[in-house]
Amino acid sequence: MLLQMSKFLEVPSIATTKNSFQVAASYYLIEKFRPIFCYVLPDAQDPLEGKEKELIQLMIDNSNHWLRMYGSAEELLENINIYKDFSRSHELVSLSKETYPFRPRIFKSFQNEKYIAKSDLFVILQNMMIEVATPEPFEITRMLAVYLKSREKSAGFKSIEFVKFDEAIFEKMRERMKVEIGEKPVLSVPRMSMEASLEKLRRNIPLTLDNSQKENFDNFLGIFFCISDREAEIPPINTLVTYFLDYKRFTKALGTIIDENPDMFSPRGEDSDEPLTLRVFEDGDQKFLMKEEIFKPTEFDFFRNPNTIPLDTITMKELLESGEIRNVEFIRYPITRAKHRATPIRGPAGGLFILAIDCFFEYLRNLIHGEQILQKLKPTDLPKFLQKLNECDEFNCREENPYFIQTDRPRAITYMDNLHDYLHGLKWQDILKRPAKKVRNVEPSGFTVQDLKNELEHLGLTTIFPEIQDYAEAVYSEVEKHKKERFLRTCDVFDAIEHCQLNCVLERLPKLKKFVHNQKGCHRVHGMKCEKCDAEKPENEKDQKLKILEKELADLKIAHQKILEENQELQQKLLRLSVKNETNEVQIKQPAEKLTQSKLSIDDVNYSNACTSQQNVQCLICEKSMESGVDQIIRCPLCKRRFYEKCAINWIKDHQQCPVCNGDLPIF
Repeated sequence: MLLQMSKFLEVPSIATTKNSFQVAASYYLIEKFRPIFCYVLPDAQDPLEGKEKELIQLMIDNSNHWLRMYGSAEELLENINIYKDFSRSHELVSLSKETYPFRPRIFKSFQNEKYIAKSDLFVILQNMMIEVATPEPFEITRMLAVYLKSREKSAGFKSIEFVKFDEAIFEKMRERMKVEIGEKPVLSVPRMSMEASLEKLRRNIPLTLDNSQKENFDNFLGIFFCISDREAEIPPINTLVTYFLDYKRFTKALGTIIDENPDMFSPRGEDSDEPLTLRVFEDGDQKFLMKEEIFKPTEFDFFRNPNTIPLDTITMKELLESGEIRNVEFIRYPITRAKHRATPIRGPAGGLFILAIDCFFEYLRNLIHGEQILQKLKPTDLPKFLQKLNECDEFNCREENPYFIQTDRPRAITYMDNLHDYLHGLKWQDILKRPAKKVRNVEPSGFTVQDLKNELEHLGLTTIFPEIQDYAEAVYSEVEKHKKERFLRTCDVFDAIEHCQLNCVLERLPKLKKFVHNQKGCHRVHGMKCEKCDAEKPENEKDQKLKILEKELADLKIAHQKILEENQELQQKLLRLSVKNETNEVQIKQPAEKLTQSKLSIDDVNYSNACTSQQNVQCLICEKSMESGVDQIIRCPLCKRRFYEKCAINWIKDHQQCPVCNGDLPIF
């Protein structure tokens, strides 16, 4: 069942569109490279159906060598998918008329239970419908996405909420969907004009359309008319109504499932007994939460935008110490990063955020590879440039907890417009117009440390940073460790050049270096020497040893407790066996005493004093001495023991076995 449900977490090939792919890819690229998509992808048709890698390769081939820093087409596609797969990413990368373009993520709680964002359930319904019904033509799939997005919007989710991911429930939804869709109805309709058909369909559409969606719907119907016109044997209105009836069946099935599961597709009510789900962001050994998801807004907060910069966090340790935990289920939310960008995170009241440290590295990467600003600056420009960069308030060196910065802006607007304002005093546009050399291609056999030093000099970076080659060896060593193929490639030399420049900038800006340290980013700069990290290492080593000892002690306590429990269980078992043994001894002793007293003979049935011992034989039932000739005597056919006949007859009224050997007695 798990394998079957997992396919609904993947983007169906028929649900991929040129626009959403183009927007996601362009957002992943450095701003300067984004127009490349507009030139390369104008003729791509929807759905893409697995052509993404082919289109990326075409884009790389026509990029005038600008995209070499991203590696192969396969690597770039993998990183784009990592970047765009976040909850409600369609609000950023796709139009309202397009399908959901991302893969829903499964998260685990601190109790190791699976959870999924409620808004992502609409994506699963889309993928489930595509698998169950295979809507045709593609425009029907698009309109189903319009319907689902409308239902998601009308649900009114004000924050990210989670619900348990139960494969059995989704299997029931799938079966319910099959039942609701049923068989395709037989079509019998009169011929109508296009205008009359449009009006009839608008009246029957099961959702309210805004102006943009209304225009999309009219275009959608127009496409149907074009399709039906090409099919001369089918009257146009019949084709159109067939499509619409299919669409209505599908939306009815989707609506039924949504309405039957309000706890899954609606926000949590204030009087709900269900625990509140809170995201615990995990980045390495750091665990923290967004403050605005936990604490009620103060009077001051009502006068500010909930998505303003920055968005503060509280560590898990601080939260536990505060005691602000009541009926809460903590959801582990790992911070994910592609190679060149971090995956955006939905804010408490909307908006997209990334950690400040990720924003810092992305902004510097844009300056280094996109604008090539450090290659274009003259040595006399550098002090003022660094001063302005150092004055950027977004990168707060006083904050030790992680914090988020909002990154979503209107399309075609750079992420950090406000940071560019700091640089206007440097005659920014004049500097950008200066020429800059390109990074040279690497030979198939790779490159060496000396090759890296030569490239730094070729790019003119030794002029502005005379010491930059001193970082080459340490940076080269780290790049070698992280390479994807046998030999270092051109994309690897881009990485090395970037990290050499980062080291030079941070060594000149103690404020930003402190920011990087406080935000736990030192290890992300190859070859960086951080005095604070070095000073913390002995303490960290002591803490690590203490943690190891504490863990060993805890394990020993657990093992000791287990041994105590096992010993207690064994003692109870021994006691039970002792009681049973005493009982058995008593039961065995009684017949043994009887046997000792009886001293029966195995001779002829006629009793003879010569065949017995001097002591009289007893009947083992009545325990009286057997006297010859007084009463008739019988014996057990198995053990040959003797009894008075009347005693034996009375005995077998209540028993079936011999009182000595437990063998079956004959019936008299």
